Amino acid sequence: MRTPEIFIRAADWAHARDFGCPAGIGLRRVLLELTGPPRVGACTLHAPVPLPASWQVREVVVSWPATSPGVDIVVLVHPDPLPAAARSRIALGLQEVIVVRQLPEEPPFPAGLLPAVRSRLLHGEIRALAARHPRLADELLALAGPAPTITRTPRVAVISPDPDTRVELPGIDIADDAHVDAVLAVAPPGGWTTADHPTLADAARRAGRLVSTAPLPAGIPGTLVPPGRPPVEAVRHALTLPADPLPDARPGTWLRAAEQLERRRRVLLDTHLTDLVTRRAVGELAQLAHEQGLPPSSPPRLREQLGQALLMAFVVGLAACRAVWAAGPLAAATAGMLAALAAGGLRWWRGRREAQSRWAAEEAARLRRAPEHAPAVWLRRTLAKELT
Repeated sequence: MRTPEIFIRAADWAHARDFGCPAGIGLRRVLLELTGPPRVGACTLHAPVPLPASWQVREVVVSWPATSPGVDIVVLVHPDPLPAAARSRIALGLQEVIVVRQLPEEPPFPAGLLPAVRSRLLHGEIRALAARHPRLADELLALAGPAPTITRTPRVAVISPDPDTRVELPGIDIADDAHVDAVLAVAPPGGWTTADHPTLADAARRAGRLVSTAPLPAGIPGTLVPPGRPPVEAVRHALTLPADPLPDARPGTWLRAAEQLERRRRVLLDTHLTDLVTRRAVGELAQLAHEQGLPPSSPPRLREQLGQALLMAFVVGLAACRAVWAAGPLAAATAGMLAALAAGGLRWWRGRREAQSRWAAEEAARLRRAPEHAPAVWLRRTLAKELT
């Protein structure tokens, strides 16, 4: 089995990092996790399911929708047609989701599936490392490369009162089961009758997307094929729309998600500020304060350091001049000037670094005390209204 190119690039980059580099350590840990035995978990839409003992895999306990990066393949046990939300989750990736009616004695996936899945997971882990280590973000993002595309041929069912109806849908699989992304309803010449309403309503409920060649009855959501246009255009347009019915709103869950995102933003901001303080990046700190909507602070004042450098240069230059005065006035003046430049320049360089470090630490503390982003405040206020 050929090793994916992204694994080779990641291993070379991690090996070239200095000893003790946090990003290199993190990437090596990820590579070690992604080169072990297949990590497989099984579940229903409501609870985890234990794997058979005959499967030679590393079992992971998962719960739907199984978004953890700690699993490669999710086996979803569901005997009935999947709801639209579950099909959308499967199409999203990054893990591979295999749908079965019941768990077989042997794994229901080929061994060659694992490299592609783990390449997608490694891409996401490298991008997460780039967010945690801003100084190496450019290198890590270049290492990750473009995001892998998850291509899947849409599956569409065609229904009609006329059993001999045939429709051409180029680039789309026409299926005769309930596990489809949309339903194309081909109406008879006279349009839909009252007897067709239950079938149309059931198709819209099961598939989540209904496309009709004739106007639909009131109360049945769907997309109408424009007159004179091929049905495939309306089907492809419907596949870009959210599936109906939409999930029930759960403001409490969204509020917890908003709080988690705000905590994550704080952690990433703290990591970024620590890096900027270490580098004494005065300009980047000022730009970050501007992006956060804070008033600009005065730059570090260096008058005290300049005075100390001049005084140090005068004292050291005078002492050097007196020490070599016996060699002649020219030699004494040259020695004094060189000593003054060296001592004054060194004191100025150190004083400037110390002043910038103090200013950077104070600016970072001001940024950490800054209030939440306006979008986060708006989201909390909106969700609080929904909860009341």
